[in-house]
Amino acid sequence: MKLMLVSSSEHLKPFFDRTFTIQSVDVIHYENPIKAMDNIAEIAPEVVVFSATDFPRHWKPFAMFMRQLFSRRDCVFVLLVSAQFSEDEADKAEALQVNAILDEDLSSEETLQRIRAVLTRYQQNTDLRRAQRYTPTTQDRVRFAFVNPYSLELVSGRVADVSTRGLRLEPNDAVLADRLDAHATISAGTLRLGDELLDVAAKVLRVGATVAVEFHNLPIETEEQISAYIDKQLREEWVQRGVEA
Repeated sequence: MKLMLVSSSEHLKPFFDRTFTIQSVDVIHYENPIKAMDNIAEIAPEVVVFSATDFPRHWKPFAMFMRQLFSRRDCVFVLLVSAQFSEDEADKAEALQVNAILDEDLSSEETLQRIRAVLTRYQQNTDLRRAQRYTPTTQDRVRFAFVNPYSLELVSGRVADVSTRGLRLEPNDAVLADRLDAHATISAGTLRLGDELLDVAAKVLRVGATVAVEFHNLPIETEEQISAYIDKQLREEWVQRGVEA
């Protein structure tokens, strides 16, 4: 895993090297945020740790540029801050899709555990992208509904198959689906997985007998919920097949 560190501190790189030796983290240190920005596309780091204390004027344009290249799931952005970091700045960090804001005092055991949790979560998320596609049975309560962004009509139906990347919908009313343009963006959809209702955004890929959509900017928490549901259903399927055999 490649971790880009943007900080003027001489102590942070050795700290990360020591802390994440077991995880085989390759720490690439930049003391100049402009040079880091120039090289980030080529390096394609999985994690960026940026000191907002060292570069208070650079972290926002850096975050904006980085998010044009990598999504929240493709590259984790960790911001190191001091006690003077305001709530207003924290709100801006959230809007710029910063994954985590941590105390710059890395000697704290709590902060250390949070950094480890961020990296562990990234690794889990990488595994989730390889999750299998599940085909629900008629007994499964797997449904999807959204508002056609052009006609404002409600499109709903049974999910033909689902993965952490997207799904195929069998609409209740084929006429409503016919009014949907391919490549439309669904800003607010509701995915039902059993007793769970999940808010998802999506992009329409194909419109035919079924409507194929790809999830867009899916929060990690939601991706984990979908993956957990699929894993549970597949395990039950395998157990049932074993019993039948």
